[in-house]
Parts: sequence; structure tokens; C-alpha cells
Amino acid sequence: MQPMFDAAPIGPLSPSSSLLVERRDLEPISWQSHLHEDQLLHFFMKPAVIGFSLRDAVVTKIPVAPGQAVFCPRKEWHNIRWDEGISVLSIRIPDSALMEAARERLTDRSLEIVPTNVVTDDRLTHLLYALDGERARGYSAGKLFVDCIESALANILLTSFNTFAPRSVLGKGGLAPHALRRVVEFMHANIDKQIGLKDLADCAGLSLSHFSFRFRVSTNQSPHQYMLRLRIERSKELLADSRLSVLDVGLEVGFRNQQHFATVFRNSVGVPPSVYRTQL
Repeated sequence: MQPMFDAAPIGPLSPSSSLLVERRDLEPISWQSHLHEDQLLHFFMKPAVIGFSLRDAVVTKIPVAPGQAVFCPRKEWHNIRWDEGISVLSIRIPDSALMEAARERLTDRSLEIVPTNVVTDDRLTHLLYALDGERARGYSAGKLFVDCIESALANILLTSFNTFAPRSVLGKGGLAPHALRRVVEFMHANIDKQIGLKDLADCAGLSLSHFSFRFRVSTNQSPHQYMLRLRIERSKELLADSRLSVLDVGLEVGFRNQQHFATVFRNSVGVPPSVYRTQL
């Protein structure tokens, strides 16, 4: 995947193979022309005024507030500039993610996101701030977290900004008991690995969007939240073994570093893992 701007992004790249995430603080620029094949969002972290036009059309000045997103038009040349520095999180959502969300709810021809310029949507704002926070932490939560964000973003775009309203998700129930058991067993068996949302959906034999919806109905948690709970419960068992360091325990249950393990453990249990161990 090619970068969206010449300037190097701040922090690490996304662990996702499909969701491109780039945070930049950019200086003022002269006019630039872009052609994007995939759906692109620019999420603004501070106020900005963007100059925008399609090809040789009249220039429009677009004021953007922090927490708002700008949809860039797809498959059409457009011009853009800004006269003051901007701070922006850019997210490229591939058609593959949108089609996965739309597989059982739209026909191929009806998938086209409405080219709205500035979007104020509390769900998007919440997700994108969470994504930027995860980027700032070096994606310590791993691929499953980013996959869940990507699926949620695709479903919001599909249900709120697509040209045609999608059909409702079929069925209101959760996963069949045998499917849920198979998914949870897979989670336990791979608790030390960075699994993706597709791995879990394949276990259940469902599309990504249907799996995420039905898993939440069954467990009242997202797949990422459930996996974190399993990791914390397993880590509590391992902390009883004095031969293992706190870092060893964190790595054994799939955390990438001791700091992230300690933070998640403290948020869940109320004390850091080192303190919990002394209380056993």
C-alpha cells in the first residue's frame, strides 16, 4: 500500500494488511491533486480550513472542527490545499472490507459511499480516537483490535453513508452453541498469538460483520474484549507460578510488552500484576 502523503507518518504502521492508518502533522501546502481508488477518511485532531475542488470546478473552503472527518471522493481527480498546519489521522478502508460488510446485505452495484465532505458522527469519532490512541501505543493491543475497528468502520459507512440503505442483518440471535464453543476453544488455543478477526469468523463459518454482531449478542462483548478477558484470567493463573516473571506471564498470554500487560491487568483487576502476585 502506498502512503497518502510525502511526509513520513508519526509512529508505527498498522498491523492490519488492509486498513492503512497514517497520522501526520502537516505544514501548509500549495495545491495538490489526488485520485483515490479506495474509500479515504481524514480525521482532524485540531481545527482546519481546507480548500477543495473537483478538477477545474470552483474552489470550496471547508472548515473542519476537531473530531470531524472528511470523506475524500473516490475514483475522481480532486484538488486540495491548506494554508495553516493541520493534524490529521488518515484512514484508507479498502473495498474488500466494505464488500465483506455488504456481502449479504447489498448487491455489488449498490455499494457506493455518498461523497459527503465533512462528517460529524459520534460513532466515527469514538472509533477513530480509539484507533489513534492505539496507534500512539504502538498497536500494543494487536491485530484483533484493529480488525474489529475496521469491521465497525465498514459497517458504519455501509449503514449510514451508502447510496442505498442495506438490508437488516438477518436474525437477531447469537452464535449457535457449537459455533461459540469452537470459537472460544480457538481463542484459548491461540491465546499467545496475534490472531485476526477473520480467523475467528472462519471458525464460526460466518462473514466478518455477521460474526462480530452475533458474537456480541452471545457474549455481550466484542471479540477483542472477550480475548482480553481470557488473557487476564489465564495470566492470573500463571502469576501463581513464582518461576515466571511478570514479563514472562504477559508474553505467555499474548501481550507484546510488560507495560501493556500491566495496564490492561490493572484496569481489569484493580491492581498491577506484581501487586496481585503478592496477594496470592
